[in-house]
Amino acid sequence: EEEEEVAATVPDEAERAMLYHEFTSCMFQRFLDGEDGNFDYSQIDENSDLDNLDIVSRDAEERYFDEEEPSEAPQLE
Repeated sequence: EEEEEVAATVPDEAERAMLYHEFTSCMFQRFLDGEDGNFDYSQIDENSDLDNLDIVSRDAEERYFDEEEPSEAPQLE
């Protein structure tokens, strides 16, 4: 009887895969949220070499156009 209870609590292959995926997803999200107490996030946050320059450039361009004053466009003939 005790052996049956143990067998019922051991996950099958599909359940193990699902639990593994759930665990790794949770840990990955905790890392992205800055909740990993064993990692020094300042190594990444303060290192401009790791910045995605495409995104930085796009953000600067968007700020430029957001700050631009609206004006009338000349009529094309």
